Amino acid sequence: MANVGKRCYCRCIEAMTMIIGKEEIVLFAYKKVYPCMIRTSDKEANYYKIYGEEYALSCSESEFKEHFTIVNHGQYE
Repeated sequence: MANVGKRCYCRCIEAMTMIIGKEEIVLFAYKKVYPCMIRTSDKEANYYKIYGEEYALSCSESEFKEHFTIVNHGQYE
């Protein structure tokens, strides 16, 4: 099933960039809040999807914790 999971928001705690040729593109900006979805399963590890302005990122729980943190209500900028 597509798009099934807990929908929430996360804050970027370490910027993610990509270098294309000589240009560096910011995929996810430091301290910016992004919508995300957390899928959990009894048999598999948590799976995260973060929705940026131009890019979406799919990652594991450990990768998520390196660059993002879950935002509680009232913590938005």
